[in-house]
Amino acid sequence: MIQTPKAGLVVALFIAVYVSASLWTLLSYSSISDIGLLFTDPYYQHVAKFSFWQASLSTLLSVGLAVPVAHAFSRRHFWGREWLLKLFATTLVMPVLVGVFGIVAIYGNQGIISRWLNDGSALFSIYGLNGILLAHVFFNLPFATRLLLVTIEGVPEEQRKLALHLGMNSWQCFRLVEWPRLKSHLPHVIGWSSCCALPALPR
Repeated sequence: MIQTPKAGLVVALFIAVYVSASLWTLLSYSSISDIGLLFTDPYYQHVAKFSFWQASLSTLLSVGLAVPVAHAFSRRHFWGREWLLKLFATTLVMPVLVGVFGIVAIYGNQGIISRWLNDGSALFSIYGLNGILLAHVFFNLPFATRLLLVTIEGVPEEQRKLALHLGMNSWQCFRLVEWPRLKSHLPHVIGWSSCCALPALPR
């Protein structure tokens, strides 16, 4: 029987070989004769810098906003809460084009918000970095909120009762009871959000 550490190494090795073979296949069909151009060409450098920059911003916005939203959901139980959380899950199965068309219909030059303004101008341009960040937050924030909410709700009830017995307020309870548990799960949520935000190219 294969032990767990060895099984993990086998899986990691399989993933590394699979990714390397995929990259090698793509490069073999590329018109670039010198692979070094990928690292020295100004255009590819610009694309790489832009992609990592917008992925970092998208992750920061999505996960950074998901923490207080998940905390608020954990402390407030209102009518329609479960339906709203189910609605958050639809971003996982929603076609990207549907989400993009919805964003354009709201924030575009001819969108709902621009029609509400007196001069009919949009608040900001949704093309370029602004649109990419808006789309990624739209798709990633709801699911990140659900993941972090499950983490917060997983805090043992005994710890909450002890915090209440000690007279902790909401901020102290979050900082001393909920945050240590959130912090241990944040790397997984950040990694997932970063992977979802990376495939974006500048216009």
